[in-house]
Amino acid sequence: MATKRQHALSSTTMTWLVVIVILLVVSTFVGFRASASTRSSGAIGSTKTDVVSSTLLKDMTGIDLKVANTVGVKAPSPVAAPLTISGQSALTSKGRPEILYVGADFCPFCAAERWPLALALGRFGTFTKLSFIKSAPSPEVFPSTPTITFYHSTYVSKYVMFVAVETQTQTHQPLMALTNEEKRIVAKYDVDKYLPANGPGPGGSIPFLDFDNRYFQAGASFSPSLLEGNTQASIARGLTNAASPVTQEIVASANYLTADICSLTNQQPSNVCQSRAVRAAEGKR
Repeated sequence: MATKRQHALSSTTMTWLVVIVILLVVSTFVGFRASASTRSSGAIGSTKTDVVSSTLLKDMTGIDLKVANTVGVKAPSPVAAPLTISGQSALTSKGRPEILYVGADFCPFCAAERWPLALALGRFGTFTKLSFIKSAPSPEVFPSTPTITFYHSTYVSKYVMFVAVETQTQTHQPLMALTNEEKRIVAKYDVDKYLPANGPGPGGSIPFLDFDNRYFQAGASFSPSLLEGNTQASIARGLTNAASPVTQEIVASANYLTADICSLTNQQPSNVCQSRAVRAAEGKR
């Protein structure tokens, strides 16, 4: 017959077993989250997102050069192209040229620049899990600019590596952390010495773009005010309309970015890099 002391020990043992199981489950879940998003921190999910549908994703990033060739680099307002900094060591990852983007979800200038950047990169690879967001509301300048975020997205290309770091949420909370090497790159190049304001916003600002340490951009290539009154869906669908002023600004910027990327990929893919749109962009550099 079991004694009262034996019953007590058995109960205590069972309690500890339950606690251990719970801790194991929690630690496994936390470990999964960390491995799934190793560069995120802070207020994950505080920016409201809406995953882009496959149809709109094709409009935004598909290889349809008819509109690109029609627009070339002609736009209602001048479009700023990345600047060349010669003599720097290459920025590569896994044997491919690396394109580094540093931005933030709250930033209206980042909001504007993500459109042509996604369009240009779509000519060299494939995006998945892009999400629609808006930049921070008023009193932020150019409040609630419709855009996408690269946070949680993936990009696959046989030509280039794309590294996107969205550093803060829509409410200015920490989101993704720069590596030490990325901090060094930003500290070195995102300064007036190399990048005086080449678009709306001051030098030393975000978005910051580095194409293999050869081409750089700080600030947006066109004003976020152009996107005012539009929705993300209307902008995406409009990219098939070469007569749209919004489309012309985005596509002209994308053509400049594409020309720079082509110089990193030995002019591949040839259907993109030998297109009339890219030749027009190269002719204006």
